[in-house]
Amino acid sequence: MEPARQEAKEMTRPTQSPRRKPVPAPPRPKEAREAIRQVVEAVCCELGVSARQRARRAAIEQRITVAYHHGPRQPLDLVRAGLEG
Repeated sequence: MEPARQEAKEMTRPTQSPRRKPVPAPPRPKEAREAIRQVVEAVCCELGVSARQRARRAAIEQRITVAYHHGPRQPLDLVRAGLEG
């Protein structure tokens, strides 16, 4: 190996692993219920589902709740889950 290349090889540092961000604490049950309720209300309002259509609202709420527990908890992800189906 050439001396210049050997010097360059010796001077390189191993790459450092990136620091991991701390995992946020899961929301408390009361906060989770409130967040889900707000999303359900927004989705039902957008779809024109009245408070009297309880079966349809329950189906929307169930889809949003399942998405909340299994997937990303971003508001738009929850809204998408409520609109699908």
